[in-house]
Amino acid sequence: MQMRKTIIVLLALLLAAMAMVPVVSAADACDEQMKKWQDDHTIRVTKTVSQKYSEGILTIETTFRGKELTDRYGIDTFTQKKELKIPAEEAEKLKLKSEKLVLGTSEISGVFTAADDPPPAPKSGYPIWLYAESGGVYYQTGDPINMIWSGASLYAVKLEMFEEGWYDYPAEYFYYIYDGGWKVGDGVADDILRLFGGFHIRLWQLSTGEIVGAAHHDTAVPHSADEFEWAEDSITDFYTDFYMWHVYPDNIYLGNSVASPYSNGYAAYIGYW
Repeated sequence: MQMRKTIIVLLALLLAAMAMVPVVSAADACDEQMKKWQDDHTIRVTKTVSQKYSEGILTIETTFRGKELTDRYGIDTFTQKKELKIPAEEAEKLKLKSEKLVLGTSEISGVFTAADDPPPAPKSGYPIWLYAESGGVYYQTGDPINMIWSGASLYAVKLEMFEEGWYDYPAEYFYYIYDGGWKVGDGVADDILRLFGGFHIRLWQLSTGEIVGAAHHDTAVPHSADEFEWAEDSITDFYTDFYMWHVYPDNIYLGNSVASPYSNGYAAYIGYW
């Protein structure tokens, strides 16, 4: 009888431990070291976004130029380019033009860094921002990590999205996180091209085995994020129907809030056990 009670107690303790979810306090996540690093790597640049539609291909290009960029990193231009194959009838609906069209030019302050000068590891233990790359230089895009999975493979995480009709390998810029090295994201979206807008997430499997994601909703081409929280909540809902997934919305504070489009700096935590 005593042995049976002991076994029951041990099982109860094991189940309780499995159900524990890591919670990071706001004070711990507001990492002064990270803030100082970002301040030290912030420079003034001119950002230009342009597009051109030719022979069925829409080319979207974002460039950054500036003296500080050249002086510090030795490059004249930081360039992001994406090409989308768009049928003529869709191009007509979008009123795409064959000549190069400058969509906007602005002076901004951006965080740039060299490949061998990565951001410090946040106290939360999770990457918090996405980076674009050009010529061996990385630019912090302002897109936050806002989802975390534990106990499941990358494929298992993606499978729930596929079952909702989402697609692998969507059209996207290649964005990176730093996790012991620069790692490119693995994208999933509710539409491959999202010509008229749609949901999109990039995923990374960390060296710890956990998976992080950056979820957002896109505008119509040339695509920019117009929602973070809506996308995070929508994807979180995919994991509520199966008892093996344990869902904790806005559970881990990463300290990467964004004013517009709004993101509260908390990541959904989804465990599989």
